[in-house]
Amino acid sequence: MTEQTEQTEQQTFPFKFTGNGSEYFKIWIVNLILTILTLGIYSAWAKVRNKRYFYGNTTLDNAAFEYHATPMMILKGRLIAITALIIYALLSEFFPIVGIAFAVILTVFIPWAVWRSIQFNARMVSYRNVRFSFYGILKDAYKILLLIPFLPVIIGAVIASLVYFIWGEEGIGMLATILGITMFVFYLMFPYVQKLLTSYYINNRQFGQGKFSAQLSAKKYYFIYLYLILATSLFIITLSIVVTVISIITGGFGNIGTMDDSQIPGLIMGGIFLMYISFIIIGTWGTAYLEAKVKNYVFSSVQLDETLQFQSNIQVGKLFVIYITNILLIMFTLGLAYPWTVVRLKKYKIESTSAVGNITEYVNQQQENQSALGEELGDAFDTELDLGI
Repeated sequence: MTEQTEQTEQQTFPFKFTGNGSEYFKIWIVNLILTILTLGIYSAWAKVRNKRYFYGNTTLDNAAFEYHATPMMILKGRLIAITALIIYALLSEFFPIVGIAFAVILTVFIPWAVWRSIQFNARMVSYRNVRFSFYGILKDAYKILLLIPFLPVIIGAVIASLVYFIWGEEGIGMLATILGITMFVFYLMFPYVQKLLTSYYINNRQFGQGKFSAQLSAKKYYFIYLYLILATSLFIITLSIVVTVISIITGGFGNIGTMDDSQIPGLIMGGIFLMYISFIIIGTWGTAYLEAKVKNYVFSSVQLDETLQFQSNIQVGKLFVIYITNILLIMFTLGLAYPWTVVRLKKYKIESTSAVGNITEYVNQQQENQSALGEELGDAFDTELDLGI
C-alpha cells in the first residue's frame, strides 16, 4: 500500500499545448490590422487575446490555465508609459539638460515598473480556479536591477575621478585601463544578476497558499555562459582557418588584380554574405543553447511546497533547428508564417516541461486553503521579463 502511494505521488504530468497555427493566425491577423488602424491603441486588446489563447491552450493534468486581465487594465499602464516617453522626447529636443534629468528619473522608475508588472501578471493567471501571486519586496527589485549591476560602474567612476584629480592628463593611460576593467566587470556581473533576478522571480511566487522555491547557483550560470563563449570563439577561429585555407588554395583575394571589374563586387558580396550567414547560424545556436540550458537548470531546481517538482528537457539541437526553420519560414512567406512559427516554438517549449507529484490532491488542498488576494492591481506595465524560463 505504501509503495502504491509513493508511485502515485511521484507520477509525472507533462504540460501540453493544444493550439495550432491556423487558429492563432486568425487572432494574429485581426490583432495586427486593428492595432495599425487604431494607431496602437488596440494593442492592449491584442495582448489579452494572445495571452488568453496561449494560456487557455496550455494544460496540465487535463486542466487549462486561465488569464484574467482585461484590456483596460493594460491600456492604462501603457498610456502612462507612452506619456512618459513623449515627455522625455520633447524635453530632449527642446531642453537637453532637463531631458537627461528626466531620463535618470525614468531609469530609477524601471525596477518599480518591473516589480509591478510581475505582481500584475502573476495575479492574472489561475489554474483550476486557484490564482497565482507574487509577494516580492520592491527594495529587492531595486537592489537587483539598479544597485548590483551598476556597482562596478560607480566604483570605477569614483576611482577614475580620484586618478584624474591626482594626476590630471598624465593619468590618461591609467584612466583607459580603469575604464576597460570597469566594463569587463560590468559584463561579468550579468550571469550573477540573472541568477538573482530569477531567484527573486521564483522564490516570491505563490500558487494559492503554496510557495514556489528554487535553490539556484551562480556558479552554474557562469559555467553555462563560459561554455557558450568558448564554443562561439572556437566557431569563429575555425571559420577563420577555413576561409584562410580556401583563400590560399584558390588564390583568394590575391587574384583580385587579374579579375574583371565586374567580378570583384560579386566576390566581395559573396564573402560578406557567407560571413553574415555564418554569424546568424552561430548566433541562433547560441540563443538556443543559452535558453535550453538555463531553462532546464532552473526548472530542475523549482519546487512547489516541496510537494511538486518541475522538470524541463529542452534539447539544444532541436530548439536550434526550430529557430532556423522558423527564420526561413518567415523570410520565404514575407512574415505570413509568423503565427505558425510562434505556435511551433511555444508547443515545443511547453511540452518539454513536466511536473512530478500528486497534482490533483495538491490542487484540491489549495482550493480549500486559498484566501482572497485582496484588490487586484488596476494597471500594468508591460515589461516582459526574459529570464530564460
